[in-house]
Amino acid sequence: MSGIPPDPALHARLTDWVAAGLLDGSQAERIEAAERTRAAYGTVRAPRSGAPEAADRGRRVSLVVEALGYLGAVMAAIAGFLAVDTLWPGIPAGAQAAFAGAAALALGAAAIPLRGSAEPALVRLRSVLWLASTVSLAACAGVLAGRVGGFSPQVTVLAAAGTATVYAVPLWLRAPLPPQHLAMFAGAAMTLGSAVACLGEDVPLWAPGIAVWLLSAAWGVLAHRDRLPPRGTGHLAAAIGLLSGAQLTLAVPLGHLLALATAGGLVAAGVGLRRVWLLALGAYGTLQTVPQTAERYLPGSLAAPLSVLTVGVILLVLALLLAKWTKWTRWAERPAGPRSGGSARPAG
Repeated sequence: MSGIPPDPALHARLTDWVAAGLLDGSQAERIEAAERTRAAYGTVRAPRSGAPEAADRGRRVSLVVEALGYLGAVMAAIAGFLAVDTLWPGIPAGAQAAFAGAAALALGAAAIPLRGSAEPALVRLRSVLWLASTVSLAACAGVLAGRVGGFSPQVTVLAAAGTATVYAVPLWLRAPLPPQHLAMFAGAAMTLGSAVACLGEDVPLWAPGIAVWLLSAAWGVLAHRDRLPPRGTGHLAAAIGLLSGAQLTLAVPLGHLLALATAGGLVAAGVGLRRVWLLALGAYGTLQTVPQTAERYLPGSLAAPLSVLTVGVILLVLALLLAKWTKWTRWAERPAGPRSGGSARPAG
């Protein structure tokens, strides 16, 4: 978290609250980490009346720098691929790995001048550069293992994902931002899955799926307890991992139960936490699993289309209930004060 300078006023208040016994040390640390993440990815507040416009101009310049950085990185990558393909047809695998490694080094170096900035736009730019550097390093390791070393696909994935994870973890520790969190989770999930696949020549597909599912479940719990910030990104990563792991287990009967329970759990979590994207992921998992289950156990019947219709109706009802619940909650959370008679309650 040292990549984002702390807020002295917030730190002083938290210290006073810890001394007064209102919070413990770990709670104060999690609050400060959450506020740093929000400051990095939150909206920029408008300057107060009478404040000089220099700060606002500085923010606009930072946004321009961020946009130019994204555009320059994309154009440099495209130009590099086109130049290599044109000037060096049939480029050997060793040279491909060298180019990927050089790209990882260059992108990581480009983020160094931005490491001391607290401006949200520059923090985002640095985070994206770190993510691109992580992907490039994973590609370098994958080419070295698969094409230079001649290892199996499982070992190649293990080498690429393991390298990415080792690189992504310290970046996340330095600045726990969404891109670094997603890179760390993707690397860890692929490392674990490929490691299980490397245990033998005839490892069934459900074994890596179970491993990824268990990791994702633990990840979601830790993220919800603010052990893996930011919380929302942890929820998203865990949900995708749960669905992916469950889909890999559909070759066995219990896998269908696991996939259906996972999709139902995500729908329930979306309703309970009032997160539409969790509800959407649960709906996607349901639509992926229910037809496959119906076709496997009731082939040649109307079970598959009828099950999709039933699930669709249920999800529509849940969406309407969630929308109505959100409307009533927002009304209940309004600050106390005079409410006009016509607007005292939300329209049914």
